[in-house]
Amino acid sequence: MSFYESPLFIDVLLVSIYVLTALTVGLTAWSMLRTLRMHNSERLTMGIPAKRIAWSVALLLAATLALTALTADTQPLNINGHTFDNSLWLRVSDMLINTSIVLIVVAVVCVALSAFGIGRRLKH
Repeated sequence: MSFYESPLFIDVLLVSIYVLTALTVGLTAWSMLRTLRMHNSERLTMGIPAKRIAWSVALLLAATLALTALTADTQPLNINGHTFDNSLWLRVSDMLINTSIVLIVVAVVCVALSAFGIGRRLKH
């Protein structure tokens, strides 16, 4: 039995994954609520529609999570002779990976549009 198959190591690893996941979800929810509450009454912050951007990001995240969860692949995986067939965790992992990819692409497109001033040109 190798170090990575030790029951003690696996239990510590699983508990740390659960704790980090819970902390991440909690921190994300707190951050989104704080941002939306902070920009609740303001129309513009230094000429930027901060409230509209905050709501757009929150809705985009929720929609992307829902869409990628619905389209997630749950086919069992065979890795190093072990079969992973828990459809819930296969769906969750696929959802998180695909959501990350989609949001990174959206961020890159938004930065590119902003850097070249395309958004301002389209308004005029």
